[in-house]
Parts: sequence; structure tokens; C-alpha cells
Amino acid sequence: MVFAVRIRCSYVLMSLSLLFLFLFSPGSVYASDTLSVEKMVQTTTVNSGDTVKIYLNISNPFGTELAIKVRDNNSIGGSTVDTVCQQAGISSGSGVADYMDIQAFMPGNYTLGVIEVKYTNPVTGLVEVVTSTDEVAIEVVGSQGNVFKSSTQTIMNCQFEDEEEQQQQQQESSEEEKSMMDKLKEMLQQSEEEKQQKEEVQQQEQQEPQSSPAQQKLSSSRQASSQDMQSVKDGLQKQAEEMQKQLEDGLDKVLSEDKDFKEMEESLKEDGYELDSKDVPPLKGNETNFTYDYKNDKGEKASISGNMRDGEVSDLKKMSPEDQEQLEAGLEADPEFQEMKDDLLEQGYEMEKTEFSGLDSDNKTDFTSSFKKPDGNTANITGSMHDGRPSDMGHLSDDDISNIKEALENSSEYQDLKEELESKNMSLPSDLNVEPIKDGKTEVSQGNITASVAVSGNETEILDIDFDDGRTLMDKVKYPLIFLIFLIIGVSYYLYRKREALVNLVADNVPVVRVKKINPKKDALLMLSEAEKLFEAGDMKEAYTKVSLAVRFYFRHTIGSALSRELTSTDVIRLLKNEGHGDVSKVKECFSMCDLVKFAKYKPNKKDFGKILGLGKEIVGK
Repeated sequence: MVFAVRIRCSYVLMSLSLLFLFLFSPGSVYASDTLSVEKMVQTTTVNSGDTVKIYLNISNPFGTELAIKVRDNNSIGGSTVDTVCQQAGISSGSGVADYMDIQAFMPGNYTLGVIEVKYTNPVTGLVEVVTSTDEVAIEVVGSQGNVFKSSTQTIMNCQFEDEEEQQQQQQESSEEEKSMMDKLKEMLQQSEEEKQQKEEVQQQEQQEPQSSPAQQKLSSSRQASSQDMQSVKDGLQKQAEEMQKQLEDGLDKVLSEDKDFKEMEESLKEDGYELDSKDVPPLKGNETNFTYDYKNDKGEKASISGNMRDGEVSDLKKMSPEDQEQLEAGLEADPEFQEMKDDLLEQGYEMEKTEFSGLDSDNKTDFTSSFKKPDGNTANITGSMHDGRPSDMGHLSDDDISNIKEALENSSEYQDLKEELESKNMSLPSDLNVEPIKDGKTEVSQGNITASVAVSGNETEILDIDFDDGRTLMDKVKYPLIFLIFLIIGVSYYLYRKREALVNLVADNVPVVRVKKINPKKDALLMLSEAEKLFEAGDMKEAYTKVSLAVRFYFRHTIGSALSRELTSTDVIRLLKNEGHGDVSKVKECFSMCDLVKFAKYKPNKKDFGKILGLGKEIVGK
């Protein structure tokens, strides 16, 4: 028992120790107090001529905005952006930010460079440099463009370290390697100048009947340059038209195989609409949002819109005048919508219009009903509809926002948080982000401050205010958790020592019980001797009982395996018969004579007892 307790307590202490080492090793405690940055892209495979959009996944755990300097180099498909040093500021928290767009022209496999970010740690005051660790590979497929070959852009608006010489080299390189787009702008500007000069020459030619050979040569040179520029412009236009046609043809093919699009288009055709035009913007990051417009004989227009990314269509939505009419009727028939509408009308708002985002394949849509006052204040009712039934509706007006601002300004807790931020040279944005009011409540955010607000007419009550200081959950709980773990270890050790002392005390005071080994024959004969002494002492009834007990004891431990319960006389006779025992009649006679003493008419005597005692010794002694 003591050993089991020690093992159990040892496991508790070991588990707590391992947990402590895991949670609060230097790497885990301070990992969150470091700026981190990684590169991301929308897609790792693009067509030549497409734009690669690069993002930065940044985590700033310090609860304050940081001033950073960036050094980076990205080269994809003949386009290079060399960031020698770029200054920027990043706010507290984690998120993904737009970084840069690079247009790829030449096919091949490329890897984005490692970005270096230099900043001053606001906790330690030390200057630190962090780098991205995950490699991002980009594959450019297709054929090389016939106009652009390569371009280089250099960004340099600060001093990363001691890099005067490197900056000068980058400037010289930048001058030698102007991007093709810059050259194209120069050519366009030159073309305009030459066009103006040509007009001036034509005017001079009209004034002077004959031109000199030098003037004729200059005019010919300008005309040739203008023709070259027009050729470049024609080449660009042709390439753009070919790419646009490929995009539209590819989209048509994808849509022709899409079940949802075919069902939407079939529904419009049943209502008399035919395809009128297509709006398919050029790809941006291998993605585009498109709209197919339809028209009926009355001139009414309908549309199907959606998104295509990496050759896959999603977010398809259909809208027609018939859909608009049915959805508006569903809103007007809804009591909750009517109640919100009537409240706004009573406040002086007038309803302007209701816009729907379009019906998706599940017949769902979002809506916004707009209202306006003569003084210019606006209000909205927003929500969703499924199969023509509104749900998840909320309302919000400029008057509500004004009342919420006033309630916040009158809140002492809000003012305390605001003063705390100002003491740290931090400020809140002037605008509030207010969610629509639903069931009399709304959520409000202003920078790092969020609040839960109850709204009833013109009455506004601040229910709860919370401040996000940018710290992670581990930052907030690590010190209380350290204390808790030490407390658990201390209490466990105390209980372990107390339990151990208690177990030792019990073990020292419990007497040792020794189990006597049973010898059926010897013990039964001893019991018969005790019966004889009882009879001689005059305790005759007890003597008879003792003889019966001795015989029953003997057979209890000799018939088969030892039985845990006492046997009656009947039990012994039955067991002896089942085993075919030869002394059944003697045992039966012994028990019968012993039982006589139970009757009051029987008078025990020495002769009968001697006979019973002899039978008992004969049965047991064999």
C-alpha cells in the first residue's frame, strides 16, 4: 500500500514538472514577444503576363505600433523589385497585409527572396532583425511575351545599416535598368512631342512651298519614330485583346459545365431573357469577378455574376426584375421588417430603395434597405433571405451611432482606457465601427476597444467594455499559471509527505495476524477431547454439541475442497451419500444421538455419551 502511494505521488510530481518545463522553457515564454513575418501568395502557379500578388503575414505582439525598416528582393518572370530599404509602420496584433504586385512575363520556376525586418523591441529596447523562414515557390507557365522582356524596380527611402556604397550602386543599377513601363511612358511622351513638332512642320510647309533637304530628313525621321511607337502600341493592344479573348473563352467553357450556372441561365430564358453582353475584367492575381447581362423584349435587364479563380467558378448569383419583385414582397409581408421600417418612418426617415446581393444556388440573398432624412442622416435595415423569408435582420441609423458615441463619452471606464492609451502616446481612431442592432443590442469597436451596447429607441446603455492590448493568451496567463503550478507542486508534496507518514504510522501499530494452518483430523480430535472435559465438568449439553461440531468440522475440511461455510448435520449426510462414503450410517447415528440432548425428556448419561464420543473418535480417527 505504501509503495502504491509513493508511485502515484511520483507520477503527479513528474507530470507537473514536465508541464512546467514545457510551458515555461525560455523558448516558449519569450516566443510571443518577438515580431514575426512570413510571405504568402494567392496562387503558386500563374500564366505569363499575370500579376503575382504577394502578402505578408505579420504578428506584432507588443500592443503598440512599430516603426520598421524592410530589406527584400523579389524576382519573378523577368520582373524584379529590389527593396534596399523601405520604411513602414505596423499596428499591434496579427493579420495579413497587402505587400506588392509583380507582373510575370517569362515562364519558369522562381523563389521569393527572404525578407528582413528591422525594428526596436519596445520591451528590451534592443534593435532586432527578423527574417521570413518559409520559402515560397512560384511557377510561371505559358509563352514569353513579345513586348516585355525584363524590368527592375528599386525601392530605397531609408538607411537599413551602413549601406551608402550599396545604395549608390543600386541607384546606378536603377538608372541603367529602367523598367520597360518607364521606357514606354517616355516613348509615349516623345511621340506626343514629335506629333506636335510634325504639326508645326506641316504648318511651315504650308507657309513655305518647298522644304530644304535637312527639313525633309528631319520630317522623315520623326515620321519613322512615330510609326515605331504606333507599332508598339498596336502590339500591346493586340496582345491584350488576345489575352482577353482567351479569358472569356475559358470562362465560357467552365460555365458551360457548371450545373448551377446552367440552372440560373435556364431560369432567365424561361422568363424571356437572352444574353446581351459580358463584363469579364482582366485577371488580377489569377482571379476575376464577372457579370453576364441578359435582356428581354421589354428592355428589362437581368444578370448572373460570380467569381473565377484558378479556373474554378464560385459565388454565382442571379438577379432579375421578377426576383426583385418577389423578394420585396417577402420583405413587406414580414412583421419584423415592417416594425423596423415603421420605427424609422416615425423618426422622420423615408425609404429610398432595397438592394439585393443576388440569389445563389440555394435561393439565398443578402439585402440592404436604405432610408434617408431631409437633414441628410441615413439609416439601413440589413439581413438575409432564404426562399423569400427574411432572417437575421438588424437596423442602424446615424442617430443610433451619435447616441452610442455620446454614451461612450459619458462612460468612466471608456474615458479611463482612453487616458491610458494617451499616456502611452497612442490614440483611438475617430470613427466607430458599429454592427447592426439586433434584438436591442449591438457590438461597437474603436481601435483596440470593443463594447457591448443596448439600444432602445433613443436610450443607449453601455453593457460591457473590453480592451485588447495585443497580448496573446499565453502572455496573459503565464505568470498566474506559473504560480498555480508551483502551488500544485507544493500542495502535492505536502500531501505526499503527510500520506507517507500516516501510512507508516498505521503500519507500525497494526498487529500482525497469523493465520493458523488447519489440520482437520488433529483439530477435530482436540475438539472431542474438549467435549469429554465438558461432560466431566457437568456441562453435558455443551459436550454433546461439541461432539457434533467436531464431526462436522472434520468433514467440512476433508470432503472435496474446503468449504467457506459451516455445515449442518443434514449437509454432511448428503455430501457423504453423494461421494459414496462408507461411514454414513455411523455418522448418522452419531448426529442422531447428539440431537437427543435437544429434547427435554432425554436425560444425558455417561454410557450414551461414551458411545457418542467413541463414534466421533472412530469417524475422525480413520
